[in-house]
Amino acid sequence: MNSMTGFGRAEARRKSYKLNLEIASVNSRYLECVFRMPRVLASMENKVKEAINQHISRGKLTITVNLEITHSASEMIDLDAAEAYYKQLTRLKTKLKLSGDVEIGHIASNSELFSRPMESVDEAMIWPDFQKALKKALKELVKMRADEGRNLKQDMQKRCNLALKLVSQIEKQSPKNIAAYKKRLEKRIKELGGGIQLDPTRLAEEVTVYADRSDVTEECIRLRSHVDLFQKALKKNAQAGKRMNFILQEMGRESNTIGSKSVTSNTSEHAIALKEEIEKLREQVQNIE
Repeated sequence: MNSMTGFGRAEARRKSYKLNLEIASVNSRYLECVFRMPRVLASMENKVKEAINQHISRGKLTITVNLEITHSASEMIDLDAAEAYYKQLTRLKTKLKLSGDVEIGHIASNSELFSRPMESVDEAMIWPDFQKALKKALKELVKMRADEGRNLKQDMQKRCNLALKLVSQIEKQSPKNIAAYKKRLEKRIKELGGGIQLDPTRLAEEVTVYADRSDVTEECIRLRSHVDLFQKALKKNAQAGKRMNFILQEMGRESNTIGSKSVTSNTSEHAIALKEEIEKLREQVQNIE
């Protein structure tokens, strides 16, 4: 089981360039790739997607690549532009009848002469290093997603066990609720009846109606079944996030019905606690691949 959040980083260095690559992933219903790369590397996007598809099925991935082309001192200076700039300064000096000579400092102050835009790169030369960096970053990303997935699995297993305990407590409380309701009803009738004899048949009918209205046996059985399916999904290595989310929807429906049938404070408290655990499970599942 894998989480959908993670991070991986790698770099490659050569005399002529330095490449830094980072991949960050977060939750998403589908696999989505967002590229933040120099335009000169845009042609590599499809290759990157193919590599990612081999390891990841869900999540929003942001692939950030920084490419720094390194030059020798002679390559860094645009000699043609520097010569043209010198001639313009000399012409300006003559026209304005300025004193002094045009010196290297005047030319060096023009930063545009020392920066060349990166218009194109040799993809065949860079791709092998790019591919190695991509594999390393993906390996780190996949490992982090797997580590977090194990932690999520342990947490969700604990919450499933707690949910089952709450269901058992609700079931045990149900017969006690009926008996308590019967006693309260008898007491109330005696208080209001002024000594009038109770009708056992009518009392039994009222208690039966209450029992039917508050019976949660079927809901508890179905909820246990859903929890069992959820736990089986936890044990699988395949991507189970979507299936688990569907199971939780069914668990939520059963817990809502149990809550609506709760007529005592104890049962209501257990039903609320059950809903809270299911909601926490739902939050965790949103991060499962």
